[in-house]
Amino acid sequence: MRKTPLGRAALVTITGLVTAAAGLVIQKVAGVEMPPVPPGLVILTLVTALIAVTPWRWPLVLAVLAALAEVPGALGSAADAGTFGEVAGAAVRTAGAVTAFVAGIAAAAVAYRSRKRAPESAAR
Repeated sequence: MRKTPLGRAALVTITGLVTAAAGLVIQKVAGVEMPPVPPGLVILTLVTALIAVTPWRWPLVLAVLAALAEVPGALGSAADAGTFGEVAGAAVRTAGAVTAFVAGIAAAAVAYRSRKRAPESAAR
């Protein structure tokens, strides 16, 4: 269980992941053909939960990878969109994925830099 509060970049990453997942749901409701439970939705939700609940740093890297994987799909579905709902879902999905990608890089950098290091004198 998480004992320390999330940083601003991690919170923005979570917001981006949730937004991308919402875009997927909007597309599903608008009639875009996809599996009954879209794998992207499952991945985005699980990564969001891992970041929010666990003290680990590596889920931030997963967030960057998940967001990076969503961008081409979101852009491709925007190009093929025929109705307003499909376009709106693709726009929300793309905005969330790009936000999660950029903020995830920043959050991972902060998380890995803030790791406590042994003093140089103790290493000798």
